[in-house]
Amino acid sequence: MDPIVQLRKDVISAARILSHQRLVEGFGHVSARIPDSEFFLITPRIGLALITERELLTMNLAGEVVEGRHPPPFEAWLHTAILKAKPQVYAVTRIHARVANMFSVTDRKLEPVHNHGSFFTGGVPVFRTPDLVSSRALGEEVAAAIGDKPALLLRGNGQVTVGRTIPEAVMMAIYLEEAAEILFGALQIGTPILLTAGESAVRQTEALPPVDMERAWNYFKSRIESP
Repeated sequence: MDPIVQLRKDVISAARILSHQRLVEGFGHVSARIPDSEFFLITPRIGLALITERELLTMNLAGEVVEGRHPPPFEAWLHTAILKAKPQVYAVTRIHARVANMFSVTDRKLEPVHNHGSFFTGGVPVFRTPDLVSSRALGEEVAAAIGDKPALLLRGNGQVTVGRTIPEAVMMAIYLEEAAEILFGALQIGTPILLTAGESAVRQTEALPPVDMERAWNYFKSRIESP
């Protein structure tokens, strides 16, 4: 299959998975870099559960829509700035996971306590403002705030995850909420036992090698595809 055709299909799959997992409900967006170019695909200002391939937009790293008839997301600068600043990132999700959002509005850091949470070793950073990321300046601040982490909490306003592939960005979104749910539950029972730096380092290298990332992606895709 043509790589661009496959990329478009994968962006739609990502949108459907995030919707099915209730990580977005009406709002949210997904972007993916077009390989070996200065362009990326991005979902328009349409609920992710409803988007079709023909509605995807193509934007450049100057923040301009170069193909597509629908308006871009209000926070398109968030994607533009991250993809421009981080050539190793190929996909970005902008989600609204509910439990993870709780950690963005308290002084409790979202830290890993279980295997898949080890992707977030050291804690998930929090962006300083609840404002929508609707300008180049705010987009650049978000790109700086996420650093080399796979996820960023936007104070009172959802989350961002990134990946070297679309499956990785989507799985980081799923595991971010899983990590938040498990830590939140542990806090109701007693004092959480956080993964040590050494434990997280081991799990980061062993938790999901590429073959298992693909395994997880295929599982979640199967849940949104018609039998």
